[in-house]
Amino acid sequence: MKTKFIKQLNSFKIKSSHKIILALSGGVDSMVLLDLLYKSKLNFVVAHCNFSLRGQESETDQLFIEKICQKMKLKLFVKKINTQQYATQNKISIQMAAREIRYDWFRELLKEHECKYIFTAHHSDDSVETFLINLIRGTGIKGLQGIKFFNNDIVRPLMGFSKSDLIKYAKEHNIDYKEDGSNSDDYYVRNKIRHKIIPLMESINPSVKESILMTIKNLNNVEKIYTEFIKEQKKLICTKYKNEIQINISSLLNQLYPRQILHEIISDYGFNDIDAVFNSLSSHSGKEFFSSNFYMVKDRKNLVIAKNICQNSHYVSKDTHAISEPFKIYFKLSKKSNAIMSKLKDDTMSMYLDYSKLTFPLLVRPWIEGDRFIPFGMKSFKKVSDYFIDNKFSLIQKKRARLLISSGDIVCIINERIDERYKLVENSKKVYIVST
Repeated sequence: MKTKFIKQLNSFKIKSSHKIILALSGGVDSMVLLDLLYKSKLNFVVAHCNFSLRGQESETDQLFIEKICQKMKLKLFVKKINTQQYATQNKISIQMAAREIRYDWFRELLKEHECKYIFTAHHSDDSVETFLINLIRGTGIKGLQGIKFFNNDIVRPLMGFSKSDLIKYAKEHNIDYKEDGSNSDDYYVRNKIRHKIIPLMESINPSVKESILMTIKNLNNVEKIYTEFIKEQKKLICTKYKNEIQINISSLLNQLYPRQILHEIISDYGFNDIDAVFNSLSSHSGKEFFSSNFYMVKDRKNLVIAKNICQNSHYVSKDTHAISEPFKIYFKLSKKSNAIMSKLKDDTMSMYLDYSKLTFPLLVRPWIEGDRFIPFGMKSFKKVSDYFIDNKFSLIQKKRARLLISSGDIVCIINERIDERYKLVENSKKVYIVST
């Protein structure tokens, strides 16, 4: 087993000089990995997360690991946290909370101690269980690929071994380990699959795990072909414009499988209700969708995706230098000079305003129906909505637009157009610069 283990590390191009963090729970899987790493003379430190979920058993596991690391003279990092409280505060499951906690912490350690990889003790049985969990819940081809051996900074060097291989190795080498009592609790979906579904499947096909692993391998190859196909379709259908992703509806609908391609595009941004989005393609403009981090709207010819846009308003005092929502906006007071005036023509990212005409506090807010201003160079009022139409603003551009207000007047559409009344004139002395 050690020989095969070292061959796998070599295939991953893991070198003895690479500093590794070993995620150690104290169970048989991670204790076997500890033994293999130690005997292979690799450069590693140990990290143990005490999730405080099993009372005294959690404390006993931590003490066990501390004694092992002391005996083997290994550097140990321990994180103890109330996982139940974290899950409640973040409104997520216990399993998701534990995953977030440990991987966030592992990456902190990676950076702090200049390590290259995180080693976890996942094995082939874990991959089979993950495949079945995703199959039961419903998934795309990505969810049927099991657990990868190598994923950026995470390495799972035991994926080529089964649980029975690890137990056999532990017995042969007298490796001490701790049994996690929660592994026998069928409350968890993974345990139900492990204790009930897989044994039932094995009664039909004793080699079902090997069959599923072969299916996973085949699907991994298919997924590579599929991914290349989707990548080419995205090039034909999607364009980037400023901070937006635009999906051309006509090009999408001309594809052989438009619904599936749309799913692959928008799922990258956290949109999961594919039916609602696909049905909106034949509806009027303005249909909106929200994910945790992104906003999507059906425009005339495109589906447009941008980062979620905060709709809050912000007051700007004389001492305000910047605001961060919905994007960074900077405010600066300067004396009028030849240098300032020479920038007016070339600086498209800034608004140069006559400071003497401003009444503080100013207000930065989204536009509302009925807003009117006198665009720079014009003599009469124009509705902001008409200005947007004339300049072909997309729905997302309209949503992102911010007005600077002084005593109820629109001073400018930030990054777009100054109001004629607030422009610099010959006798202007101070310049108020608004930039992004």
